[in-house]
Amino acid sequence: MATDVILGKSMTLTYDSKVIARCTDFTLEVNKEPIDITTLQSAGWKEKKVDLKEWSISFNALVTRGADGTYSVYDEFLADILGTDTAIAVSLDDTDGSGTISVGGDVFLTSLSTGVTVGDKVTYSGTLEGTGALA
Repeated sequence: MATDVILGKSMTLTYDSKVIARCTDFTLEVNKEPIDITTLQSAGWKEKKVDLKEWSISFNALVTRGADGTYSVYDEFLADILGTDTAIAVSLDDTDGSGTISVGGDVFLTSLSTGVTVGDKVTYSGTLEGTGALA
């Protein structure tokens, strides 16, 4: 049986209908927290039930220029997300047309770092913690 491997081609992080990150890599993490529901009727076996769930996106990306030659989308994202402690809506989408990955929801930016080496690309990385359901 032949299977097709999904290759990472072009993942973007979108905020306010604008691409804010052309990801070089990303990690989508979903965790479920089990709680113990063992009773005397469990016959000595632990029983569990999933209670709380959480998700986060960690990414590394390239800072890109807009058509007008400015970094306006990146700057706008920074101004919006650093200037508030409220959640914003983002989505992580593949842009090669295969539609294999498209997730998102409301997030808080919990870390952000930007770096550059002389003569090299400007990169940034961050972690977005989801609040509420992952769509």
